[in-house]
Amino acid sequence: MSDYIPQELLHEILIKLPVESLVRFTSVNKSWYSLITDPIFIINHLNYSNLDQDKRPLLLRFYDRVEKEENYTIRCDNETFSEEFTRVEFPFKSPLGYFRIVGICNGLVCLSDDLFGDTERVIVWNPSIRKSVDLEMPVRPKYPHMFVLGFGVCPVMNDYKVVRVVYVKDVNDPSFNFTVPPEVQVYSLSTGYWRDVNAGAPSCYMVEYTWSQVFVFGSVHWVAFRKLGDSGSRNLIVSFHMGDEVFREVVLPDSLANDIVYDMSVSVFGDSLAALKYSKETGQESCCVWVMREYGVAESWTKLYTISVPGLTRTICFRKDGEVILSLSNNELVSYDPVTGKIKNLGIFGNMRSFYVGTYVESLVLLKGQSSLVEGISNLFSDFATENAVIAEQ
Repeated sequence: MSDYIPQELLHEILIKLPVESLVRFTSVNKSWYSLITDPIFIINHLNYSNLDQDKRPLLLRFYDRVEKEENYTIRCDNETFSEEFTRVEFPFKSPLGYFRIVGICNGLVCLSDDLFGDTERVIVWNPSIRKSVDLEMPVRPKYPHMFVLGFGVCPVMNDYKVVRVVYVKDVNDPSFNFTVPPEVQVYSLSTGYWRDVNAGAPSCYMVEYTWSQVFVFGSVHWVAFRKLGDSGSRNLIVSFHMGDEVFREVVLPDSLANDIVYDMSVSVFGDSLAALKYSKETGQESCCVWVMREYGVAESWTKLYTISVPGLTRTICFRKDGEVILSLSNNELVSYDPVTGKIKNLGIFGNMRSFYVGTYVESLVLLKGQSSLVEGISNLFSDFATENAVIAEQ
């Protein structure tokens, strides 16, 4: 049938279809397989899926302490958030309980097996097609160290990258401080290996404790602080652009720059960079939300509101309707309306540090594997597994 459909028309029809259908259609014939696995088609399909950002769902993850397993679900960002969802099979197991989600980008989820320890395993996973890439980790430093991770994409080259910033203890320093500037390594999915990127690394300390990083405006962002001799320190946000691989600094308002850095984190509010400042006084917990209205312009920082909820531990996600998803000290996830101050119980409980909610889009990224059509997808489309393997070998 496809022989009678012009290639351009077929392309326009297929990019509008869901991922599940497209994976099935790779079995139609060689022509369809070649089209659907073509990098240009994958990019066009992703761009089409991103056209209506208001309809993009949310990916929710939490660790069930009773069942001792990670739960991943896809949920609509509307009033049905707590009732209707699609479960996502999670194929990995962490000896530490659950993975850290470094970030989500274009349907890819970056996972790190590192609960305050050495990075044993970093995985880039596409839940929609059940395909993943295990990153072979670079050699560990000889001395005690800490690190931060970031994940994003260079849109010009369509290259997904993981950046690893490593601070090593200075054994010659009597106080045994971490050395700056740090060591920096970047893993590129297009090449499949790590390389050093040490030029221009900032002489400040990114905060590993908060596990906080966001990818926005082509850059990964972390909370950081710079020591000011013996007189203290000043907080800032450090960014790393995934295209030119250059570090930059984002100035914070004085009220944030001079506060306790471990009470801060970064987030995304709509399409804007946001900075969050927590107050952890028992019974009076709160989170102050600041948004950078014009990216890169320090004067555009604006204080939006303060979330005051007893037991608040983290601000998880800003929803499109204005509500905010929060985690509480009783291991519960709730939705908070900053206008009315009302709290909506979502009936979701889990380890409070394991909660993650991020905007998600289905994509075909990673579809064309090294030796097979879709690695590990046989459980989802068993009827097509044998035929797919034959096509991939031809």
